[in-house]
Amino acid sequence: MFTVLVLALVLGMGSTVIVFAQRSLRGEAYRRRFTVIGVALVAAGAVLTTTSNLVVLAGAWVATSLLAVELIRTGPEAGIDERSIRARRSFVVGDLAFVAAVAIIVMASGSTAIGDVDQVGPVTLGIAGVLLVIAAAARSASGPFYRWLPDSLGAPTPSSALLHAGVVNGGALVLIKLAPTTTQSLAGAGAAVLVGGLTCVFAEAVMVTRPDVKGRLAWSTIAQMSFTLLLCGLGLHVAAGLHLVAHGLYKGALFLGSGSTVRALVRSRRAPSASSVAGRSVAVLAFASMATAVAVIIELANANWTAELALLAGLGWVTAGCATQAALRRAGGVVERATTLAVGAGFVGIFLIATLALKHGVEPQIGAVTAALSPLWVLPVLASLIAVALAPRSLPVWRHVRAAGRPRPVLNRRRSGASATRISHIAIPPDQPALDRIGA
Repeated sequence: MFTVLVLALVLGMGSTVIVFAQRSLRGEAYRRRFTVIGVALVAAGAVLTTTSNLVVLAGAWVATSLLAVELIRTGPEAGIDERSIRARRSFVVGDLAFVAAVAIIVMASGSTAIGDVDQVGPVTLGIAGVLLVIAAAARSASGPFYRWLPDSLGAPTPSSALLHAGVVNGGALVLIKLAPTTTQSLAGAGAAVLVGGLTCVFAEAVMVTRPDVKGRLAWSTIAQMSFTLLLCGLGLHVAAGLHLVAHGLYKGALFLGSGSTVRALVRSRRAPSASSVAGRSVAVLAFASMATAVAVIIELANANWTAELALLAGLGWVTAGCATQAALRRAGGVVERATTLAVGAGFVGIFLIATLALKHGVEPQIGAVTAALSPLWVLPVLASLIAVALAPRSLPVWRHVRAAGRPRPVLNRRRSGASATRISHIAIPPDQPALDRIGA
């Protein structure tokens, strides 16, 4: 069931983006190159998803890295090196770590089957786990590798969308497939939790300061993929698997619709704002109603509360609460507000029912694991994310956050005397109109 879900993401989102690009890139000299590389990338992602052989897994991993770099380089010649240098460097480090981890596991277990990973000794398993976390962090733009994804925004928009079809979420995918390396090993689990948790909070803080739509989407992806690394380190693989599939579909669609997102943002800024009292009342009503809907659905489904279910239900509650709150502020009368609450409750109910069904189907394939770290370690990260969302923007720390999120010069050493160059479309001053900041 889990393999089917991820394969649906890779093939569904991949084919959608490639078809979209045929119209979006019409008249561009690089359209055929994008199609060829895109099809090859989707095929490599499908192999990465379905294989049960460690050697094939390593080959598919390296192939997706090479093709992802070529995809980022596909587009306008201006800035082609600047937008791909960090990706190439990050993927080289990640690929070396991944191949080394696979070699260690194969030599220690004497088998190339993924199912035999748990036969490796604890010390070897810990070393392999740390190497796999490094590889996953490089692929997911987490930890010290976080800058390659914002740099890649210089490529055409379909490239950014296609990266969500089995590339940026490939790190969490292999950690789920090779679960013992980060659950039975304290070193691997600690590395995943530390890198994933810190990067998630940092990227979320940067995301809220970004003035451009695609920049916000990229930093949001870094935060979300880092959160899946955290979940993998805590042994919450069902939650991580469902999250990476839902995020890939949702964020890919947002990249393809980034133009309409800008127009919607402009309309929302021109709309009259509600008073602070009304805003607080609407927020309380929205979140209280969604909490009631969550409790009722879980009770009717007679589901046992677990750490994973509580996490998924909580994320669904927050998402539905925010969406319902925004819809209530646009609602005119009592009937329209009641309808909005009913629709919000209906959507959260559908989400929970689908989550319970998928959890029931996915859990046997992923398998129950005994995690080296308690799932309660997710609570400090969630508390930090809430603190970031509620922190006053007047605090001095936000100045440093904005500076950390600005594009940094990229030195191309292949050109003698080359000077550092910025990616122009994401270095636009924040005081320009929103329509001028959409990017490529």
